[in-house]
Amino acid sequence: MWSGLPDQNLDYFFYPFLRSVDKSVIVYDTITENILHTLTQHTRYVTTCAFAPNILLLATGSMDKTVNIWQFDLETPCQARSPEDQLKQFTDDWSEDDVSNWLCAQGLTELVGIFKMNNIDGRELLNLTKESLADDLKIESLGLRSKVLRKIEELRTKVKTLSSEIPDEFICPITRELMKDPVIASDGYSYEKEAMENWISKKKRTSPMTNLVLPSVVLTPNRTLKMAIDRWLETHQI
Repeated sequence: MWSGLPDQNLDYFFYPFLRSVDKSVIVYDTITENILHTLTQHTRYVTTCAFAPNILLLATGSMDKTVNIWQFDLETPCQARSPEDQLKQFTDDWSEDDVSNWLCAQGLTELVGIFKMNNIDGRELLNLTKESLADDLKIESLGLRSKVLRKIEELRTKVKTLSSEIPDEFICPITRELMKDPVIASDGYSYEKEAMENWISKKKRTSPMTNLVLPSVVLTPNRTLKMAIDRWLETHQI
């Protein structure tokens, strides 16, 4: 179900989409089609929504017999990540040793020394081209260069596929990224620690998920979720 857009005098254009399965409202940017906010306060199906004409307020009604009023902060919207961004998240954190281990697993042990000498980490790995392999890394064998590029492309394909399969509960509601250090806030939801700390320090004490005032700003490490994420990554060999 769609609602009307806010008044055109506003500098931002977005629309909500009601999801009947999980009782949530997802707010999209109409230009980029990125997700800006996911609203999940209702306990039953959301049946209607409406924007205020001149200010950034959204009203949502539900079969739970409640009407919620949401006020948006556009400074740091929660945007969805593209598959390419998800790919970078998995591999950008790779150290040089991680890249060395990956080379060995791909049968490219002879290149470990060259890659270490050139300080190739995860970010550099994904940016390698046939030109950089030949000119910068001085890999003379055409067959070896072709094998490296093929393995990198396989890595890209694999991680893009996995990115679309990440369980929703592993994704931080603020950053829309796979969580590395999940914490539980007083609203009962889990967030990436750094993202939630920034949220609390820069904003009012409101929940990113419910827009209600947080009864406490204490963040508790979610070790169970952290273990589940680590197991998922290990299972998928990322």
